Amino acid sequence: MLNKIQTWLSGKKTYLTAAIGVLGALAAFGDHQIDFTALVAAIWAAAQTCFIRAGVATEVKKAAE
Repeated sequence: MLNKIQTWLSGKKTYLTAAIGVLGALAAFGDHQIDFTALVAAIWAAAQTCFIRAGVATEVKKAAE
């Protein structure tokens, strides 16, 4: 069971973490704990994480070829 979960999570952990961060920021914005600027900053930070992860994966793939 644990092996199946680990296999499924392979390559998805960064994206899941970024999605959870965006959901948390949306919840905080909806509860008026952060303003719109902080919401945009949180979304941008999550997007940057995904972009960096994709870039690293591409470079690793190129280096392996």
